[in-house]
Amino acid sequence: MRLRFIPTNVHGAIDHAVAPALVAAPTLLGLSQTSPEGIVARAVGATEAVYSNLTDYEMSLKNVVPMRVHLVLDLIGGATLALVPQLTGARRRGAAHWMPHAAIGAFEMAMALLTKQEAPQSTPVRAKRVAGLARRLLPV
Repeated sequence: MRLRFIPTNVHGAIDHAVAPALVAAPTLLGLSQTSPEGIVARAVGATEAVYSNLTDYEMSLKNVVPMRVHLVLDLIGGATLALVPQLTGARRRGAAHWMPHAAIGAFEMAMALLTKQEAPQSTPVRAKRVAGLARRLLPV
């Protein structure tokens, strides 16, 4: 059985949805601007948005960060999300202060463990494909 079965392009698409959701979630959940769980969610989301756009996979703007490093960063971000509300005592303030963090943290860690470690095409091939797509979508 192959443990890593999620393609890097699927992982990338999920990254580009989850990162902004993490930045917005504390506001949507009504968490305080200064609560540890709100700050951590925003910080993890913003950090993920940056390194996702720099990862060597199909959905990035620049191919700088190797996919293996990206997956380690996802593991760290997921663990941080899951643990901070538990370590700071935020769990005593109600489920909204820990449940989303635990769920998204577990999801991030699972994605990191189940995603393939290499993109299927070389960087120059992907760059050429993205440039061609951009020319078709944005005619000058």
